[in-house]
Amino acid sequence: MGAAPPTPLERAELYAKIRSLTIEEQLGGGQDGMILGTSQKTALKIFLYEQLYRQERDVDLRFRDRKVSQIDRFQLPRVVDFDEVLLIVEMTIVSPPFILDFAGVRLDVPIEFEPEIIAEWLAEKQEQFEVDWPTVRSALV
Repeated sequence: MGAAPPTPLERAELYAKIRSLTIEEQLGGGQDGMILGTSQKTALKIFLYEQLYRQERDVDLRFRDRKVSQIDRFQLPRVVDFDEVLLIVEMTIVSPPFILDFAGVRLDVPIEFEPEIIAEWLAEKQEQFEVDWPTVRSALV
């Protein structure tokens, strides 16, 4: 039997060691990975799945290449570095209001959903964001 693959935290610690960073705190996380703050005031997004890593990285790099730093009033983090093997994107930390998660974004290929699925999703988001919904809605393109 082979060794178990490294955990997201182990991958983050290796990334930090290679780049002489210190991991300071967990900033977030969920079913797709975790986000850790570093001593350089950057955030490490450690992905569990290669496809989500690639989608996030590609969108972040597209924003960087086109010098896009915000959408409407929402700040966007800037890519500092990334690691193809460890599935980590290092980015700047931004202040609210911001948009952080681009792993679900598809570039250059429209995503098609049935109208009832879109309506249900919009209703869920309106409930989730409550009074901030009009502001959040303005960022959807």
